[in-house]
Amino acid sequence: MLSEDQARQYLKTQGVNNVPDFILAAWIELVNSIQGCLDEHYTPAVALLIQSYLLALMAYGQGDKYISSQTAPSGTSRAFRYQSFADRWRGMLGLLRGLDKHGCATGLIPPDPTVQAHGGLWIAKGNCYSGGR
Repeated sequence: MLSEDQARQYLKTQGVNNVPDFILAAWIELVNSIQGCLDEHYTPAVALLIQSYLLALMAYGQGDKYISSQTAPSGTSRAFRYQSFADRWRGMLGLLRGLDKHGCATGLIPPDPTVQAHGGLWIAKGNCYSGGR
């Protein structure tokens, strides 16, 4: 089971710092809802990693601004990065799917926000050119 303290620590290492308590509590409840499946198929360490990666995916869905450095504990000198969200998303999703071979977390993974549908209609008019007008 992922605890609130573990969740906050991990999210902080990922640059996600200001998550409201009620949102974090809801994410933890969802992440811990797959504990039975995880216990059945994985060691406690792998289960904890799967839950941590799933939590990060839920947090990444909230935005793509992350703290890249902080020189004072009070946060008085912070630098932010706006790394490619799609790259961060795919990286974390790859880690999660690589570990979760039994699909315990699959139903809880948020839809991929990087997928964009492009539609179009191509109309071509054919004509046979025989050399004359």
